[in-house]
Amino acid sequence: MSTDNGPAPTRTVERALTLLVEVATNDGLGLVDLARRVNLSPATASRLLRTLEATEFVRRDEDGAYHGASRLIQVAVTFMGSVPLYRLAEPHLAALRDEAGESAYLGVAGPQHTVLYARMAESDKSIRHSGWLGRTVPVDGTAIGAALRGDCGDLGYVTASHALEDGVTAIAGTVRWADGSVAAAISVVGPTFRIPEAQVREIGRLVAARAQAMSRDLGTPDLDTPDLDTPDLDTPDLDTPDLDTPDLDKPGPAAGADG
Repeated sequence: MSTDNGPAPTRTVERALTLLVEVATNDGLGLVDLARRVNLSPATASRLLRTLEATEFVRRDEDGAYHGASRLIQVAVTFMGSVPLYRLAEPHLAALRDEAGESAYLGVAGPQHTVLYARMAESDKSIRHSGWLGRTVPVDGTAIGAALRGDCGDLGYVTASHALEDGVTAIAGTVRWADGSVAAAISVVGPTFRIPEAQVREIGRLVAARAQAMSRDLGTPDLDTPDLDTPDLDTPDLDTPDLDTPDLDKPGPAAGADG
């Protein structure tokens, strides 16, 4: 039996990984801020950060701020390139960005009932939505969260304005596996002043069509195109009762991601 009074090895790994995630998602924090965010003493955090620095997962700059380093980038890039859904999404997101004129995102299930922005095609407009790649947002009360639950109604898309940021509108659709279960969600996000109601409907049609095209690439049979010109239909209510977040670890077809 070990006589070490320190934390058990599994606890040490958990703490180190928690610190690593904090560095990756909040670039440029110092030791004290990092320790406070993960509920560790500065001494413990410093010891773990030294190990992460020695293994090139993090680096500390001359001001004492921590950043992701080469090994972390290598792991992230290798993993993202190995996931077929993410590779499949890239040309669709680029096309959606070009069609809608706004930034386009792929969202997948994140930790603790959140949506993780896993891929992005950024708009080239001077005023644009950006910076959410790798960020998590709540499933509840967001357009992309509703789409990830499959709550897009007959229109094939769902919208939300000012849900997470003032002056931002998001329009999202559901991407499905071959058996009809939810694989991911895609969304267009942009400044509200540039997306009036008429534009919401047009972008919604583009999002629904692009989500359907991605679903076809995953093996889903063709569905009837939603009637997006029907004036009496409203976008789904984001206050619908919560549904279980779908299992996004499901493999693709045997033949062979806002706001």
